[in-house]
Amino acid sequence: MAQNPAPRKRPGGRTARTGRAVHEAVRGLIAEHGRDGFTGRDVAERAGVHEATLYRRWGTLDNLVLDVAASVAQLNEESPIPDTGSLREDLRAWATALVDDLSRPGGLALLRTVLAVRTDESAGQDPDGGRGRDRQLTDFLAARGVVIQQVLDRATARGEATPELATVLDRFLAPLYLRAMFGYREVDHDLDGLVDHTLGGPR
Repeated sequence: MAQNPAPRKRPGGRTARTGRAVHEAVRGLIAEHGRDGFTGRDVAERAGVHEATLYRRWGTLDNLVLDVAASVAQLNEESPIPDTGSLREDLRAWATALVDDLSRPGGLALLRTVLAVRTDESAGQDPDGGRGRDRQLTDFLAARGVVIQQVLDRATARGEATPELATVLDRFLAPLYLRAMFGYREVDHDLDGLVDHTLGGPR
């Protein structure tokens, strides 16, 4: 009687589980301690993997951090902003969600870490010449842009006049992040005015 073949393992199953565990560990450590408050060994211990696995797969700890940032942006891309029926209300709903996210403990930790990594690279402290970081930082920014462009595209499809992606970044996203990072104004200050300015109205 012919023997049943052994069940085939799903390709990448173990690798994917390891990646998720490592990413969760990094996000937790960044929220708790900031980028300079943990080492590769800390990540490995929390994720339950060998430290050598981290460096074999990501090369450096900073490359790993940027990979985590890109993945977070990708998750945001896969959970698009709800379609309220108008661009103004879409942006208003998004602003409220961003304020909630930026105001929670650790909400800015990952972004601060990405910026710090980029600063180190610009200062010539990257042993691989920045190639891995450039790719991962581009992934992070591109995924964020995809989310915004989806909102603009569906508004255009409804027949609404829409600003360019760069305008939304300059007038809407950047002020929210700057308020949160530097504390010169409450993050949720006059969100309606911010939306009006983004859409070309008075400020």
